[in-house]
Formats: sequence, C-alpha cells, structure tokens
Amino acid sequence: MPIDARTDPRYLYVKNNPLYKDFFEGFFDYQTDLSFKAGKVNKSSGKAQSYRNHLMKIIVFYKEVYGSYPTSLESEKTAAGIEAFFKMNDFVKLNRKKKNFYSATINGYLDYLDQLKVVNADEIKENPSERYKIKLLKKPTRKKPVQTSILQYPRNPHEMLAAKHRSGWKCCYDSSHKTFISENEHKNFVEGHHLIPMQHQCDFEYTIDFADNIIPLCPNCHRRIHFAIKQDRNRMLEKFYFERIDDIKVHGIDISIDELESYYV
Repeated sequence: MPIDARTDPRYLYVKNNPLYKDFFEGFFDYQTDLSFKAGKVNKSSGKAQSYRNHLMKIIVFYKEVYGSYPTSLESEKTAAGIEAFFKMNDFVKLNRKKKNFYSATINGYLDYLDQLKVVNADEIKENPSERYKIKLLKKPTRKKPVQTSILQYPRNPHEMLAAKHRSGWKCCYDSSHKTFISENEHKNFVEGHHLIPMQHQCDFEYTIDFADNIIPLCPNCHRRIHFAIKQDRNRMLEKFYFERIDDIKVHGIDISIDELESYYV
C-alpha cells in the first residue's frame, strides 16, 4: 500500500514519535557523513533525507507485518524483523518497483547498527544526547600517544569499522578471497591493516589512524603484506599507495612510496 509522507497518519506517527527522534537524526547524520566522505555527494544532497524517509516507511511496514510498532529501533529483534522483509514477496515487488531503494535503506540501517555497537560507552554516559552520533574523522587531528610499558597509540574502532564498511567486508587486494562469517560483525571476516604502520606514528604530526589508511585484507593477504618476499610485498604496497595517497594527504599526511616501502624492510 502506498504511503503518502505528507498525509498518511501512520507515517506521521512514526516521524513524530519521540522514541524514534534521536535515532532518525543520528541515521540521517551518518548517511550524510558517509556519502560526503566517500565523495559521492555533497552536503546539500537529498540522499540522506531519502534514506531517513524510507526508513520511516519501513517502520510503518513493520507495524503492518507484525501488528505493533517497535519499541526500539536498535534492538536485535527489530533489526531481525526488518531484515526478514527481504524474504517477503510483497516487499520484494515493492522494492523492485522503487528501484531497490528500500533494500538499500535496510542495508544502510543494518550498517548503522553495526557502527553503533562500537560507540564509546563512557562518552554516551557523559553525553546521552550523543547516543546515535557516529563521528567519522574528516580533518587532521593531533596524534595522542598512550604511555604503557612501551609507547603505543590508541586505535579508533569507528575508523576500523568504517574502512571495512567501505570495502563491503571484502579483501582489498583480491575481492574474491572468502574467509568466514565473523561472530562480532556477521560479515565476511577481514582484518584491518594500516598501510602506514602505526608503529611509525612518531614520524607524523597528525594521526595515521583513519579509515583511508586502513586496508581491509583477508588473513592470508594480511600476512603476505608483512612477510612476503620484497618484490611481492612492494607490489601490494604500490597498488594501495597509488589508490589511497590522495585521500591520505587530506588528513595532513605526506609520504612518498619509497618512504612507505622503507617501513616494511
């Protein structure tokens, strides 16, 4: 059944429900930032708003299918119920008619939930209003060393997850490499490799722990970039360097291919 976003009382109920307000705002910000960071749209694009509006319609469908509105949009029960739409004939037909925008919205919603799982609990406790805000780094930020028995640098789980999300949880050296389904992420298992290794953070003024410097690799390729013979290893490094260097420079990091290869000797 068509849903008129201007007049349908079911849609307006979902849109104005205070239980959902913060979640929808966070989802909108996430889609805006993700698209902007990928360079596919600018900040004025209506794509994020379309995702949010379609998610509201999907919540209406949820009520029609299951008889009640979800009490939480981030619960596993709600996510499983929405993901089940992919197997429903009526939804498949509607999705096809709408050029797969509903399925894209659901995938965006599920990815957003994946990101929420790594939101810092302490930050949430101090700032409850930030519960649904996912901040992906866009500007150079100062490095922050942590002194333990040896000098180490903190890793941002948001950036690691963002890198995996962009790759579609595929090995960036060979996307045909399949591993297994990860228990934590429920995706094809890949490992995040810092192209400029974190142990060389001291050589840079700004942090090198950002998604553009993180290469998702299958375990075999991850070992390969560390332990293969020089010619094979450098072949991988050169591929990733020339694919990523323009994006890496945005973060205030400038490095030559020779400097990068010297870190792997």
